[in-house]
Amino acid sequence: MPIPVSLRGAPGSLRRKVVVACRLLWQVSFPVMMMMVCATASLGVAPATAWSVKPYRVLLVVEHWDDPASVVIEHQKDYFQPVAALLKAWSVPFEILRRDQQHLDVSCLFERSGQVRYGVILWAADNPSYRGQDLAVLDQAVKDGTSLIVADSRFLDPVLEKLLGAKFKGVYTSTDPLRVRQPHFITRQLAAAGMGSVETAWDFTDRSWVETTGAQLLIDQADHPVVTVNQLGPEISATWLGVQQLGSLRDSAYWRGLLFRSLIWSLGYLIQPNLDYSHSVEIEIDDWGAADKAFLSYWRYPEPNETRLRRELIVPLQKHHAVVSANVVSGYVDRKSRRIISPWTQNFIDQFGVRQDYTSARRGLLEAVRAGVIEIQSHGWTHMQPDLESPPGPWWTADLKGEASAGGWYVEFEDRRRGKEIPAIVQLSHLQHSLDCLWQDFEQHPLEFRPGGGAWSKSPVNFTPRVAASLGFGLFHAEPTSYYYLDHTLVLDLAGLGQEITASFDRPLNAGQWPSHPDGPVMLVFHDRDIALQAGFVDRLLSSLPAGYTTVSANQYVALLHADIDCAGGNAWQMAFDYGSRYCAYFDKHRSYWRLWLSDPVRKQLEALQHIDVYMDGTMTDRWGPSELARGTMVLEVPPGARRHVCRLEAAK
Repeated sequence: MPIPVSLRGAPGSLRRKVVVACRLLWQVSFPVMMMMVCATASLGVAPATAWSVKPYRVLLVVEHWDDPASVVIEHQKDYFQPVAALLKAWSVPFEILRRDQQHLDVSCLFERSGQVRYGVILWAADNPSYRGQDLAVLDQAVKDGTSLIVADSRFLDPVLEKLLGAKFKGVYTSTDPLRVRQPHFITRQLAAAGMGSVETAWDFTDRSWVETTGAQLLIDQADHPVVTVNQLGPEISATWLGVQQLGSLRDSAYWRGLLFRSLIWSLGYLIQPNLDYSHSVEIEIDDWGAADKAFLSYWRYPEPNETRLRRELIVPLQKHHAVVSANVVSGYVDRKSRRIISPWTQNFIDQFGVRQDYTSARRGLLEAVRAGVIEIQSHGWTHMQPDLESPPGPWWTADLKGEASAGGWYVEFEDRRRGKEIPAIVQLSHLQHSLDCLWQDFEQHPLEFRPGGGAWSKSPVNFTPRVAASLGFGLFHAEPTSYYYLDHTLVLDLAGLGQEITASFDRPLNAGQWPSHPDGPVMLVFHDRDIALQAGFVDRLLSSLPAGYTTVSANQYVALLHADIDCAGGNAWQMAFDYGSRYCAYFDKHRSYWRLWLSDPVRKQLEALQHIDVYMDGTMTDRWGPSELARGTMVLEVPPGARRHVCRLEAAK
């Protein structure tokens, strides 16, 4: 220990006494200082009350992407779709690096400040996509704080082998059980769910044979590693998930749980919607305003008027605390004038002798909107072919007992009558008309688009979801299995997360047999026809939902999928929820709830502080004590307001 400068030249006895005293003070204080530093490393509070938080962002590395423009992800074409869909459902911000077009370099992994850009890299690429490329930058990013998860990959690069502490040897086949070898945060939920040992009888598929060279073995199969983790530092880990295909991460509760907890372990935390999708249903009612009910013999019924809507829709929805979507057609195809006119000016007796009072129906829908039980969404502009003139038309004058009754005329975004697609520019025009008219008629900006008849164009040049995304829609839904997340830069197929069910007054619902998924609601569709033809239909349908089911509205679902979450350290742990985009309009008048998950190390660091004060937008809203922190998961409540909200965690004063 150096002698204080001010004592140099002082008598030797005095200098010796001071030095001894300083040494004693140093011996006592140094361990205490080190304990403070150790207890406040990582996310915890440092001596200057600084919090270190990993970037809340994932880089998904893939071999190839079918769309050359890197916008559309489809489950039939892109093997990584299940992972992208899960990250989106969990509201985990992510970016994609495609190895068929991009080179992994320092500009990808580091900010210009020199800090790492990603909290974790999820590597789902295999050997051909990185052969001959230097992955030294990946090694540097991991050293600087980025964790690594590798799934469905042979990780043949020496850098990946070193980071994972494992080496690929070949393939093997076994039907022995998958067994948890030792307790760890990543595998803890398996024991709780009774899946500490899982049978694989009659599964003869090839699996990856690896040997560990330093990694910790978490799960094995007949001495073959299946899940490993290599702890490279207090906050840095490299996890290998020996899943046979990425679809299992979405479809298997076993593998989904392992991915979810691997992300928490790698990031130190995770924030997801506090919504039980496995007991949620998003309900939509089709065909409001469509013209065909007034002249098609096989689809005829009166448009429900204001009185019926009040009794058969608004009251039962209020009774069951439900909010549903009305998928509205805003262009009425009028055979008399051969024009597209407003449906809401129509009040007449149709050819079947039935009163069609669309004017009254609009008043009923407006009342339902004001009551907060209906959201207006787009069902297209006309629900009919854009080209009603060309052969085998013109439809305007064709016999309604013959050609004019053909089903292909009654879809708008795919030409099923002529066996071809609808050009993108025509789709764009019809969707813009729909948006403009719905604003004029209801002063609503729809965020979901559901094409009539589930018909849509699928080629890259005419891809209907991409057209809808360009106009600001946030969700595309077409039966039986197609629904897409939409924004201006990404069109993401969410296939596999939710099941669509079509209900009707004359068919059993069988709600108890619905397959559920923890990351997406059931999509339940019926028609205004059911309200018109059976009294009490809506009340009976809602009463027949399985116990514990609640409705999630389309706008709420869109808002959750589009919420922008970011985290930062400093003198507090700040979690920002940005609801400023048009997709999050639902949050302007509604609270939102988010579940914060903590890894064991982060939880223990917070527990060492005894109490944590929670501030939302500058106001203290909660204090977490040891009992709350011990659970490792807490709920954050964000107040209404379509803007940026900041939650701040601080050590209690």
